[in-house]
Amino acid sequence: MLLNCYYFGPQYHTLLPKHLDWDLQNMAKMGTDIVSFCMEEPYASDSQLMIHYHTKVRHIIDRIHKHGMEAHAVPSRWGRLVAGWIDGTSLWTLKNANTLVNRGDPEVSTDLVCDPCNGRVIEHFRVNLKELVITLGFDGIVWDEPRPPAADVATLLDDLSGYVKSLRSEVTISLFAEAGTLAFAHDLAKTKHIDYLGADGHLRSEDHHMARMKNTIFTTHDYFTPVLKKAGKKTFFLIEGQRHRDENLDNYLENVGRAFSLPMDQLMYYYCAHEMNMENGEVMTEATWKEVCRIAYLKK
Repeated sequence: MLLNCYYFGPQYHTLLPKHLDWDLQNMAKMGTDIVSFCMEEPYASDSQLMIHYHTKVRHIIDRIHKHGMEAHAVPSRWGRLVAGWIDGTSLWTLKNANTLVNRGDPEVSTDLVCDPCNGRVIEHFRVNLKELVITLGFDGIVWDEPRPPAADVATLLDDLSGYVKSLRSEVTISLFAEAGTLAFAHDLAKTKHIDYLGADGHLRSEDHHMARMKNTIFTTHDYFTPVLKKAGKKTFFLIEGQRHRDENLDNYLENVGRAFSLPMDQLMYYYCAHEMNMENGEVMTEATWKEVCRIAYLKK
């Protein structure tokens, strides 16, 4: 089982190099194989801001490699067709608003996404993916929660993954669906170029209610695994730790061992994710890291 740490966007912050190295050393010590972080949609690759941004990204990739792990990019909110870390709309999408289509409730503007069949959208993705794997040197791409979960979006991301493979065949492509989109598993099972497929899911009991809830990791694992395995696919699940508050800590601790013990080919965990006070957040994070260490030890 590959262990993939979702590190969000370290390049966005004034993170001291020694703190970055401490985190990466900690991830490596736990047995992590991959560090993934979000990459915003570039809007002016020759601007001074983007040059500075890319310099920081290359530094992070170099440090990840130095600690013996792979660096995977998570395209964040590109064309509003995938999720990621930062909510919002890129400057490219705003400047190309005529590529937007409404794929949900016609009364809700947030359901606007770039048309996955539009040639300009496809070319925009291709240009930026080439930047990630050739110029910056990422070892992999992670598609985070395709939206809307539809056959043409699965086809787009699969075709783009094939394009990435044509640039560098060794690049690893992974995709996890949003936990509420179980039927999407059947569209994903038809893809050809994505190496690992699956979904996320909240780490909680089925009968435990939270302020914001997704299907549990146990539900998504039970649904996606047989569909994907029947199609000969390797499985990939994100242990969802977002939206956990202080009142959810005990339930998280009750289920964390069971969640990390689910059989899969690649497991993604958040380095730190919660909405708790500092003390409880530390307990949750330490429990998560302990399970990462346990799984890494068992796979030796």
